[in-house]
Amino acid sequence: MRKMMEKKRYTLDRIDDVFLEYPREEEELLIPVSKISPKLSEGDVVCISKTDTDYVIEVLEDETEIMKDKVATLLEKLKNKK
Repeated sequence: MRKMMEKKRYTLDRIDDVFLEYPREEEELLIPVSKISPKLSEGDVVCISKTDTDYVIEVLEDETEIMKDKVATLLEKLKNKK
């Protein structure tokens, strides 16, 4: 029987396996790319729990969309400052 540990939310920082704890992004979690399923994109907000032997990753679509909208708004503001 797989023992499930506490779930935490992270943002995928780089597709090479670096997750930053969401929303503060102060703690990193490194997971080998070979253990990442489903297919993810940079900026995805996910919920990760660790079992004895693996990671369970769930994409949080609503949170991801909110974060991407915030980033797009900030980028637009920066473009308009020039």
